[in-house]
Amino acid sequence: METQSVESIQGRVRLPLVDQPVEPIAAPATHEQQQRAALAALGLELRHYRPRPGHPDWPSLLAEAQKQAAELLPTLKRPARDWREARRRLSSYKTAASNYLRNRALTKAGREDLRPLYFIWTMLRSCNFDCGYCDDHRGRKYPDLPNEGVLDTEAGRKLLRIMRTSTPSVYFAGGEPTLRKDLPELTREAYELDYYPITINTNGSGLHKQLRQERWRGWLADMDVIIISLDALDLKALEQMWVYRKPAQVLQNLLLLRELSEPLGFKLMVNTVIQPGQIEHARDVLDLVNDLGIWLCPVPLNNGPRIEHGLLDDPEYRALAELILQRQREGYPISGSARINSRLLNSEPLECRNTLKPHIDFDGKLIWPCKACINVEPEGIDVLKFDNVEQLYDHACGVIDPTRFHGPAKNQCGANCNWAQNYTTDAYAYGLRHPTSILGEVATFLRRK
Repeated sequence: METQSVESIQGRVRLPLVDQPVEPIAAPATHEQQQRAALAALGLELRHYRPRPGHPDWPSLLAEAQKQAAELLPTLKRPARDWREARRRLSSYKTAASNYLRNRALTKAGREDLRPLYFIWTMLRSCNFDCGYCDDHRGRKYPDLPNEGVLDTEAGRKLLRIMRTSTPSVYFAGGEPTLRKDLPELTREAYELDYYPITINTNGSGLHKQLRQERWRGWLADMDVIIISLDALDLKALEQMWVYRKPAQVLQNLLLLRELSEPLGFKLMVNTVIQPGQIEHARDVLDLVNDLGIWLCPVPLNNGPRIEHGLLDDPEYRALAELILQRQREGYPISGSARINSRLLNSEPLECRNTLKPHIDFDGKLIWPCKACINVEPEGIDVLKFDNVEQLYDHACGVIDPTRFHGPAKNQCGANCNWAQNYTTDAYAYGLRHPTSILGEVATFLRRK
């Protein structure tokens, strides 16, 4: 073997040099590679989502979420798995089936005062976020609105009892409903009244603290669907969208709920508003929740009750809409049927049946026939003055007849709402004429995985 000598600088010792192949120096792992490796070590393999600069440190958030879940689980009430839970669901199904038969008869008679599929309760106007796209369906932002007159706990219980006389499901909304300290008492009342499913839409920002409080120990066990609003993953973008200083906490709380969802039996969903110029952000959310196995509810941004002008003409939006539908065809958990999502994302004309989802405001007033009316000022009807939904609807129909109220005429609503809830009731209206389709819609909604 050929050798050479080199003189040591320090000891001037002659050492032989041997010809050897030079090992290439490995390039340092990229940010994405580091995140992927760390997440894989925590049990999360990424297939679609690509961690980017500006996104949170996901391994740290996931590790903390897993730690908190391990601490919380022993302290939280587990959901019922006995006759009580079976009775709740059967009672709700019975109401829904009865309403369906009643609504078929009303439809055949040419009427549109259909009995509820669920009701939406804006529990309060207050919110700790100030999202630019969020308003009360009348163009007024919730944080700017007074909250005087909000129902107290007992009045809230009464409202739930009245609406349960002919309503199988309830949707708690706001403002931010978790700002109500009595939320656990009201959701427990809904459970005891056999509402199913019990759904809430929340920003989730305070849940890491609330779930440690004694009064919140049974809250998750009473919930069926928890919807978290999430419109991007870039932290600076979220700060600007939400006007909130700690968006990473919301993301950590989402991961915490993911850890708790299976043992506590609730369906976890992300509500994503797709905004012009922010398509990439919505795509990031789609990719992440698909990898996490969380349900996605895509919502094209509205301008008032209509889809934002120009969104449908944006090739990036069109590509994202098709990707969402493709992912649904591949079996990823996307809320709603393929028919609903195709119509929603493409803003197709719908059959509005607003009485299927009556909207009750913070003060207990039913906004009739629709909160988003443009041509006609909606009426506020005090629900607490009635004993049941039949009395309430009979009175409301005497104030404004909801039949053929949807339309552009001066005595019609003047709106053309592009909201997921409207496409849900559009699907129900379609199902009144095609009964087999409604079974598929219901099965899709109740599916947890």
